[in-house]
Amino acid sequence: MPLQQGSVQRSGELLCVEFEEAWIISETTASLSDSGRATALAALQRHEDSAAVLVVQCGDLQANAFAETWQCLPPRLASLAIRPPHACCLVARPSDSLRRAVHAAGDANHSALWHCLVELAKGVSRIELQTGSSERTLVALNGSQAVTNDDRWLPELLSSPPRHELDWLFAELRLARLSDLCGHAISSADATAVLAALWLLHGDGDASHRHSQTIEDEGRHRCGNFWHAIMHRQEPDYGNSKYWFRRVGQPEFLAELARQADELIAADGSDAAGRWRTKLGLPGRWDSLAFVDWCEAAARDTDASQTKLVRRIQFVEMHLLLQASYADATRST
Repeated sequence: MPLQQGSVQRSGELLCVEFEEAWIISETTASLSDSGRATALAALQRHEDSAAVLVVQCGDLQANAFAETWQCLPPRLASLAIRPPHACCLVARPSDSLRRAVHAAGDANHSALWHCLVELAKGVSRIELQTGSSERTLVALNGSQAVTNDDRWLPELLSSPPRHELDWLFAELRLARLSDLCGHAISSADATAVLAALWLLHGDGDASHRHSQTIEDEGRHRCGNFWHAIMHRQEPDYGNSKYWFRRVGQPEFLAELARQADELIAADGSDAAGRWRTKLGLPGRWDSLAFVDWCEAAARDTDASQTKLVRRIQFVEMHLLLQASYADATRST
């Protein structure tokens, strides 16, 4: 395998090792292991039509969700949907798009790799994904960043002013067209639900509401109603949230939500979580109205561990709903 030597460029939080065949890009807290580099380069060589390979070390909630998002969604949409986990690197072919992405991300004060991915995804059609597990380490973490979950960035249970740190991302969302996100959409209502999803995932309930209100009861599985319901749950207007959940019904993805929520509750192991497990109907079904009640109780509770658990389940709910919204927007059957 080539790449024996390369120049190292450091710009803010971003680290770029430049070789003739490929650039290896990460935030300064992470680096590719030798096996990770070899795996990524081999993947890049196999996929000649791909601009880059994302290398992700899975094993925790957010890294797993990131990998699933990039598996299910096109690069432009995936880049806007979810922040890269700490254990993530990019191996990319040198190109004008990559140079522009690195330059733009170098000016960022935080989330530099995320900036880079968003910029790169504007100009490329394919980015491959390479994942590893704790048994197969591809990305090494340095120092205090070697943590599993950064729960600060999970969606809040109660709405709050949008984070100023994400102003750059909100600027991208304001410019995004439905065709950028979903290509040739079969259902414009479901494509609008995708846009409502992005705003709500990153904490701007008002902007999300403006989109979901325009597609009430529309779309293949009325995903816009589901985003509308989550927005009111976070508002909080729990009665209104339940009203919209009743208008959603039981979309297919709720079975997967029930499975993943059951795993998170089992890992928590507390008596309180066990009682809510019964109320939710797990493992056989998912009761969205009962989850509204749990969110309300968690928002009042002083038990930080329960609040964290509910936020993590909400995170899973929202990302599964985003995938369902995209599928409804683009699939003809």
